Amino acid sequence: MTSRIPNSAEEGLSQADKLRKWVGSGKPVTAKGVLKPAQLPSAAAALGVRLPAKVRTAAEVPTVHWPWLAAEAAGLIEIGPAKAVAREPEGDPAELWLKGLDAVLTAESHDPERRGARTLCRAVLAAAEGGDVAEILAGYEDAAAAYKAFRQTGDLPVEDAVALLTSFGALDGGRLTDLGRWARDRFEARAPESVTPELSAGELLTRLAPLPEDETWELALRWFGDRRPVFGAAQLLHAADFATPVERVAAVDVVAGFGAEVLSAWRSALRYRNLRAHAMAALASWGEGRGVDELQRRWLVTEYALATRVRRGLENAFHYVRDSGGLGVLAASDHPDAAGLHDALVKANFRVRVHQLKVEAGTGEWWRVQVPAGTTLGALHEVLLPLAGHDGTELHEFTVDGVRYADPRSGLPGRRDEHELRLSTVFPRRGGELHYAYDLAGPWTYRITCEKVLDPDPACTYPLVVADGVTR
Repeated sequence: MTSRIPNSAEEGLSQADKLRKWVGSGKPVTAKGVLKPAQLPSAAAALGVRLPAKVRTAAEVPTVHWPWLAAEAAGLIEIGPAKAVAREPEGDPAELWLKGLDAVLTAESHDPERRGARTLCRAVLAAAEGGDVAEILAGYEDAAAAYKAFRQTGDLPVEDAVALLTSFGALDGGRLTDLGRWARDRFEARAPESVTPELSAGELLTRLAPLPEDETWELALRWFGDRRPVFGAAQLLHAADFATPVERVAAVDVVAGFGAEVLSAWRSALRYRNLRAHAMAALASWGEGRGVDELQRRWLVTEYALATRVRRGLENAFHYVRDSGGLGVLAASDHPDAAGLHDALVKANFRVRVHQLKVEAGTGEWWRVQVPAGTTLGALHEVLLPLAGHDGTELHEFTVDGVRYADPRSGLPGRRDEHELRLSTVFPRRGGELHYAYDLAGPWTYRITCEKVLDPDPACTYPLVVADGVTR
């Protein structure tokens, strides 16, 4: 069955590929990166679908909107400030297919964690070989999120999930396809219930690798169970020496979460070839050893850039490498995968961009500030503090598309790491907004919008305040 998956995945992305061919050298898009209404009849004709009599936005037409989201996520189209252009697909077809499906599932999930549509589709795929969707769903820890997926009518939107999975080739007449079985297995592996103490350390790392950092910790604690942290840490680090870079980084992040309690596991990891630099850096943070030398630093930059590529895409890897010294770091690295990543970044030819943001306070004051597109939310917080006159002693959070982000050191539950999300992801083009709150006990609130995406001015130092509406 596995050998048939690549062909099935290409068929599952056939509608997205039709859009790629239709987009060609360029089609105009709105500020939100979707097709303009005037383009919808032509796009629908290319897809072979019908439009409703009245359409306000492309998002109202799933048969067009879903392939559009999938095409962008899978890298079949690239959406700029004013138009979309076609790109040749690169990478494993099955993984591209899953990226496309994941993008649609996220867009159709309206719960705070953006998991609802994925949870429902997991149940639908499981039920396709026998069983009732609602009964299967009842056994899931995140079952309630499924009711906040798709159109949110109050009922369980099974028909919407079936329609989506059918359009992606995972179902055919309600029956599982080979691609659907593969997707079902991937969904099951990512589910909270899939992680138990009985898993091997290597199997755990495989499950943790593609997940956001906050989810890896939650699942890892399930695996540790009654294990003493130092013993579990030693198992993870040993398995990580034989793992992929993204799996290694997942192991390192988990073990680091146990602090001084697992220092002996780090000391043992010094003898592992692929973990030595990680171990030296971890021990140095506790005042042990001499830290990493320049060659080891380059190794670590390469490792984390490779992990970033898997988890958040090549452009985020570009920003990480740029922040860590540039492509020269990869060129001088002795990491076996450094050359491949270097070549991919050179070929992608990402441009350094600057975002012009308008920051509007609830008090009516506002600021217009220009910051590099690679700025993380954590770094943006440092920009906002002096603008608004805050001293940084109170808790803060960002809200992006319903998901909340904060400094992980604050211990706020239900927040993702603000240092892992960059403005280039939040604002891939002008338009859109995020919200910032400072002093959560009685918050100062701010609305932040992206007005422009600019080329950097060599004569300027960023961040740069270019205007304000502050009464002095």
